[in-house]
Amino acid sequence: MTRQPIFGFVPSALNEAQAAARIAAPAAVGVGPSLVVTPNLDHIVQLQRHPALRAAYDNATMILCDGFPVHYYARLRHHAAHRVTGAGLIARVMAQAHLHPECRLMFVVDRAETAQAVELWATSQGIAANVAVAVPPQGFIDKPPACTSLAAAIVRHRPTILVMAVGAPQSEIFVDRYNPALPDCWALCVGQGVKMALGLVRRAPPALRALHAEWLWRLLQEPRRLGARYGLGAFRFIAALAADLRGYPP
Repeated sequence: MTRQPIFGFVPSALNEAQAAARIAAPAAVGVGPSLVVTPNLDHIVQLQRHPALRAAYDNATMILCDGFPVHYYARLRHHAAHRVTGAGLIARVMAQAHLHPECRLMFVVDRAETAQAVELWATSQGIAANVAVAVPPQGFIDKPPACTSLAAAIVRHRPTILVMAVGAPQSEIFVDRYNPALPDCWALCVGQGVKMALGLVRRAPPALRALHAEWLWRLLQEPRRLGARYGLGAFRFIAALAADLRGYPP
């Protein structure tokens, strides 16, 4: 039976291991980057406000429920969705990268410190020759020359996996907007996941992850930055949820 979309998209039924295995295989040929997005509460809110992010979701190859409210709602609407966090997915992909000699990774990250950590990780895994890193300027999505330069760097490296770790919505919008200029690859938009995989940001302990309380862990780490964002975001998510529910037939 065909399930009705939630928030305008159909979540994938793949679990974390299955998603990572699919990403390890070659992407489709001749279609540019195959976009992987990981919707959480913040993404759902931004989908209502950014038409370009909506377009990226419409064109995504794989949509994995990251946030537990999104996952629970998907299950409520009878989708066979698993919860797959961006942090968990990229950690698994990075842990398996050395097992695939043909794998070429490119990381687009937020700052030089993150880039250096990626390079040290690649060297430790013996795959430095197959890994490239780029650090675009802040707010690059609104700077066409910066986007063109980034696209050219990606083309030069020819990644099989492109890791976008510069936050939503610019990661998703860049991959979708510049799709014709980019090579065939998997394009993973994983936010802070790379920093967590590298140990630059501490991930929530397993007990909190089991309780789906990663948000509380992050709030305790960055109360000033995330307090208002989480509070307002929760309110807007409830509004988006109500609007989505009204769209379902009785």
